[in-house]
Amino acid sequence: MTDIVGYSDPFRDDHDRAALRSTLLRILVDGFTASGLTWRRCRHHDRGDGLLTIVPPTLSTYSLINPLLHVLGENILQHNRTAPDELHLQLRSALLVGPVLLGDTGYPNASVIHAARMLDSVALRRTFATSNHAFATMVSSYVYENVVQHTRGAVTASAFHRTSYDASGATFSSWTYVAQTSDDGSQG
Repeated sequence: MTDIVGYSDPFRDDHDRAALRSTLLRILVDGFTASGLTWRRCRHHDRGDGLLTIVPPTLSTYSLINPLLHVLGENILQHNRTAPDELHLQLRSALLVGPVLLGDTGYPNASVIHAARMLDSVALRRTFATSNHAFATMVSSYVYENVVQHTRGAVTASAFHRTSYDASGATFSSWTYVAQTSDDGSQG
């Protein structure tokens, strides 16, 4: 699940938002392709300022971490280098593994609801409120323990930090990755 940070900010107009949506789609499709993931095998649900992407269990969750997170961060940075300020893209995402069934009007599943709560969490939003990062994602503890900890490559477990957030009166534990790029002097 993805969300464009500041999508409805008053300094942006409808043309800017349309351009940002096109940019987001291009960056996601390019990122999936570069990561060996087949974009058309996934289901996509428009969220206005983002996209819910349902990845079938036949596609590797490892590839959603490594190299996809690194590729998305780099692609967003590359876009931002040449884009005017109103078209700079900052992207939040959330990744959770769980059953998803299509209902009459969408995906009324606990796993989708949980991913939406991660995406909208104060903890993930705070990542952008205190910095100018281009991309950050939150993964569930399950994804961290069963995938991230066993991943090698451009994205490693050390690039994540433990996070907790509150939703519906409960506290949840998760892990956050902030894309570090060559432009900010670090690696991630």
